[in-house]
Amino acid sequence: MEFPGNPNIASKISEALELPTSPPTKTGGKSQVRVPFAEKDGRLVHVSAVERGLKCAAVCPVCRTAVVARKGDKTRHHFAHYPGANCSAETALHFIAKQLIYDKLITALSIRQVICIYWKCIVCSGRHDLNLLDGISSVVTEKSMGTCRPDIALLDSDRNPRILLEIVVSHRPDPQVLDFCSQGQIPLLIFRVRDAESLETLAAQTKLDPTVVLYCPRQRCTNCGGPLFPKRMFFFSSRCWRCNGPMKIAVMEINDKLYGPDYFSESDRRFAHEQGVVFRQHLNKTKQQMELALGCMNCGVATGSRYLGFHKKRTQKLPGHLRGTVCLKCRAHVDL
Repeated sequence: MEFPGNPNIASKISEALELPTSPPTKTGGKSQVRVPFAEKDGRLVHVSAVERGLKCAAVCPVCRTAVVARKGDKTRHHFAHYPGANCSAETALHFIAKQLIYDKLITALSIRQVICIYWKCIVCSGRHDLNLLDGISSVVTEKSMGTCRPDIALLDSDRNPRILLEIVVSHRPDPQVLDFCSQGQIPLLIFRVRDAESLETLAAQTKLDPTVVLYCPRQRCTNCGGPLFPKRMFFFSSRCWRCNGPMKIAVMEINDKLYGPDYFSESDRRFAHEQGVVFRQHLNKTKQQMELALGCMNCGVATGSRYLGFHKKRTQKLPGHLRGTVCLKCRAHVDL
């Protein structure tokens, strides 16, 4: 799946989920896991809430066979299958995690609880937030959506998917789900479940904390598809480093970093010139190329970009001038 503006998104997802870059090989055997949840009377129960042994009267939610509550002194309390039971540990972890998340969402939706998530975007490196249940009317599992069947889907009143959730145990997310979300610009929340401890953590959380959120709400560059960032200009009075004459400084803040005139659009340069800023061509010795720089109106000397770091704290105290948006990938501007 190629997310717009980021051709390396698949490897970034695998890295964030701590998954191998190639699909895992099959071992053939049924692995064993001490699962702390089973089903009783139609709902998931924790092993701490039932009696020991067969008195627990619980079944595996996946294979529907009776399980035993192991509550000894030497190992972590868990539910166990009878010897020879044909039930996959990966399937059990996946199913129980899906049910735990589904139950949290259904409960929150019924009482109109706000569930907000916060994440650092793997597309633009910015920080975003999202209210999961805003505009949501229903929560469904394994709903077919043409080419894909996501684990959980949050639907609006027209039964359209607004947010999708996937649980990952050892395999990478379904490429069809990734493509579906990419094409429809639908947020995808991915939860990594490694073992029984992951289920314990998931059940204890009062909020949802996805491992990866594959969604960038920023507008897209029409030129290359990269994310567009707001750009804000700041102006300061300073002194020329050569002649000590008065000099006007201009900086551009983009994605919480400061940039010099080389990143200004033609409209930005005209606006800065109206504020008394003078521009000169300057040889960037590091890049060995000419670039636009600030100039002194008195002696004409050019000032490179090393001055930017001295003004970061000053910009935090001023509102600046909003100048539109820019794509840092191809430097395409969308001016106001």
